[in-house]
Amino acid sequence: MAVSNKELSSHLQKIVDEVFPMIEQITGVSKEMLEKGDRRRFVVDARKILVNILREHAKLSCMQVARIIGKDHTTVVHYEKYHKVHLIEPDYRRMHSAVAGMYALNDSISVKKKLTQQFIDLQYKTKNLLDSLEKQCDIMTKADKL
Repeated sequence: MAVSNKELSSHLQKIVDEVFPMIEQITGVSKEMLEKGDRRRFVVDARKILVNILREHAKLSCMQVARIIGKDHTTVVHYEKYHKVHLIEPDYRRMHSAVAGMYALNDSISVKKKLTQQFIDLQYKTKNLLDSLEKQCDIMTKADKL
């Protein structure tokens, strides 16, 4: 059984909340199917793609991914090994590319939002600093006139 939401950090939970719907949209395999012990090929393939996205693109450790999918870390290593083998299959490669592209696009939008917010914060701080400096100049000018 996969780890409960309460056991995941907010960062990991955000990644899980983003990746599972992508996997479902591209492969048709739901989060519940991925977390269960279903060994049908299309489910295992979707699980391998999920593991690869979480490991390679989200940069999570084997243990973190294992906790998310409710498996042992050695299973994660096994999935990674066979992911590379199955990439030669056109259908598997197409599904993986679609999910990886969707994740990359989503990640770049998230980075853009963060950078935009940082820029706005810097503008605000700069304005406050300039206002403060202007007040100090006014005080010094008044002191010089006395």
